[in-house]
Amino acid sequence: MTTLVLGIFGHRSDAILAIEDLRKSGIKKKHISAVAKQKNTLELISHDTGIGRAESGAGNEGLFGTARELGVGLDMINDTAVSAGPAARKLAGADLEGDGLAVSLIGMGIPEADALKYAEHAEMEHIIVIVDIEEDQRGQISEIMEQHHAIPLAAAE
Repeated sequence: MTTLVLGIFGHRSDAILAIEDLRKSGIKKKHISAVAKQKNTLELISHDTGIGRAESGAGNEGLFGTARELGVGLDMINDTAVSAGPAARKLAGADLEGDGLAVSLIGMGIPEADALKYAEHAEMEHIIVIVDIEEDQRGQISEIMEQHHAIPLAAAE
């Protein structure tokens, strides 16, 4: 049976190193996703690790995307999540300030209380790495994330 293990990182370099070590441990890139608030951060992570193109959701490209970014900068509209990897279609474009990202995470099987905290971390510009693995690999994956300074979930409080 597969399960999701999530790690929260405050710095792009920590997330990249964690993903590289996950890959070295045998986790295929098709089982690794990442979500963040800042598109440029996730584009660099995606480029450096090969986990897939950073996606920002439908309609967030081109002229509309530029207008949207201006609206976000002026606090006229909410910011949305950027995601890469197999979970990108489920998470990209999810509202960060409302419950959009939390609802998307709940839809992936994350308990509601945890999903709300992960969404808070994303809003604080932390990077969330999501790994879809077999249950017996949970300890190994958690250890790799901890070695690269994963932030405890409760730190959002």
